[in-house]
Amino acid sequence: MKKNYSLCLLTQGRNGTPEFSVSPRELRSGTKFPVNAENVLLASGFPCLDPDSGFPLSPTLQLNSDLGQYSTEFLECIATTELMRVNEATFRSYLIEPDNRLCVIGCSAEGLRQFVDTYGGILEIEPILLTTQAPDFPSAITAELTGETGNYTLHYSLRSPVIPERCTYCGACGPACPEGCLDEWLHIDFTLCSLCKTCEEVCPVDAIDIHGVEERTDNVPAVLLLEDVSLECPEDTGGIYRQETLHEFFATQFPFQVDEVVTCNTSLCQYSGKHRTGCTLCLDACTHNAIQKTGTGLLIDSVRCEECGSCIGVCPTGAMQYRRLGDASFIAYFRSLQIEPGTTVVLGSENVLHHLWWHKEQLRGPQTLFVELPRVATMSLFHLLFLYACGAGRVLLLDTNPEEQSGLKTQVALASSLIAAYWQQQDRIILTTPVQYLQIAADHHPSPVIKPVTLSPNDNRRKNLNRVLAFFTDATGRTTRIKKNRALPFARISCDNERCTQCYACLNECRIEALHTNQEQLALEYRPGLCVGCGVCLRVCPENALQMKQGALLDETFFSNTVLAEAEPMRCKECGKIFGTKKSYERVMAILSQKEEVDTLHFEHCEDCRVIRLFAGAE
Repeated sequence: MKKNYSLCLLTQGRNGTPEFSVSPRELRSGTKFPVNAENVLLASGFPCLDPDSGFPLSPTLQLNSDLGQYSTEFLECIATTELMRVNEATFRSYLIEPDNRLCVIGCSAEGLRQFVDTYGGILEIEPILLTTQAPDFPSAITAELTGETGNYTLHYSLRSPVIPERCTYCGACGPACPEGCLDEWLHIDFTLCSLCKTCEEVCPVDAIDIHGVEERTDNVPAVLLLEDVSLECPEDTGGIYRQETLHEFFATQFPFQVDEVVTCNTSLCQYSGKHRTGCTLCLDACTHNAIQKTGTGLLIDSVRCEECGSCIGVCPTGAMQYRRLGDASFIAYFRSLQIEPGTTVVLGSENVLHHLWWHKEQLRGPQTLFVELPRVATMSLFHLLFLYACGAGRVLLLDTNPEEQSGLKTQVALASSLIAAYWQQQDRIILTTPVQYLQIAADHHPSPVIKPVTLSPNDNRRKNLNRVLAFFTDATGRTTRIKKNRALPFARISCDNERCTQCYACLNECRIEALHTNQEQLALEYRPGLCVGCGVCLRVCPENALQMKQGALLDETFFSNTVLAEAEPMRCKECGKIFGTKKSYERVMAILSQKEEVDTLHFEHCEDCRVIRLFAGAE
């Protein structure tokens, strides 16, 4: 089958500057890309059709060239913007070799023996027999399993009546045993043993302790529990298997490449590992158990991560980033394109765009910009509203299984409701399938945005969302309300000024800087627009002075700083330096007044003058 389409090329010119060209190309399955790769920087096309092109292929450029009504100048702008996107998509990539070590725990010696005989030639097996005995396996009395996938620790106790270092294998013990339970392999069958200690008494070198126990610790990457083994397991069971799930372990027994395209910036994340509380929207969205809680915050297991994008789309701060197209690159991308007001922006994966291209004869409509995005689930409320604020008349997100995108559906619903509230426009953000998209009426949707919003790619997602919402408020003169919903990261913090001592413990955990301080006035300030309602500040407040209410009213106070609490400063009696509040000083004095022989005079001075006075008094 043949089909003609355009070939767009961005090549390195002789003078070092990029050169752009458009020419017709005949598509034939199985043929090589008809261009020398040496000078090509980027070309239109589908990597699934030309996987060995040797240079980046852009489905975005292909669709807009074939389906859009764009000038050569705008297509060149798309090409250079796509090249910028490719160059900015940096992430760690490495190869993981399989680890064939497997600790197998069973209650039946026969079952354990059968497994070892079957798989011992391909796996490095550490067999352990639990509750029963057999001479060819370590027999554990107790066992405890801790750790996480790839790094489990098994602590277990073994009956160890014979001390090998002392035994001379003289043969005195076996024949002397009245129960005949000590065989030539120095194995004692405790189901027959009466603990009479005859073997101990006849041993000439004291090599037998009938009650001897050996404690062992093994570190293993994976564990298999045979039969009806009952063992308390840690929270992370990703590397713990049963016989019915053994195929999942074998699926890991080959080298595979890991691309760390989903990353977490813990300095921006509002989950506190120290206090084990805070925002867990990404954890709730992840269906692959690829995000774990640690003492320092959230950790992404890139081996488990399926790059579905759900965690990125629901992250309110932008701590979760998609390295193939991060927030900064997303802003720079559309700022570079400068789309015409009213343009319909269609986002979808390469396969989705390829499907649309194949049905291009059905696509006849208003000005549409197609953008390839590997995972549309990475689109957050900020991304969707930003596109509308750039002048998009409508934003269409195409996915083959939109019903499974619960997090994205929430973002789309909120974005649509906000656009309706601010701009009185309906159905401007739509999540649909490629098939349904082909049936959507191709009428024009003008944009009410006269001048696109200005954002900083260097700021975090929440600050930029705050700017977009402020832009909507200023442009329309309207306010709206976001209702209480756990899945929506909006809240309002209040503070009891009588309780607050300006200790500022809350500031250490508010990484998004919704809470901040005015040092000159010793005031605790708050910007509601940045608050994601994580609740960590409430947890760490020693005075229980903070309260939180879910939801938000997007009025003037939402975008401005509010003073939550302020106090009279405590100045050093010697130098006048502010070193605290009078309220906190009085509380400390009230506590110390109940103590005997405590000199409280030094507490009226700052830390510097206090040291000087202490040394002066010592002299």
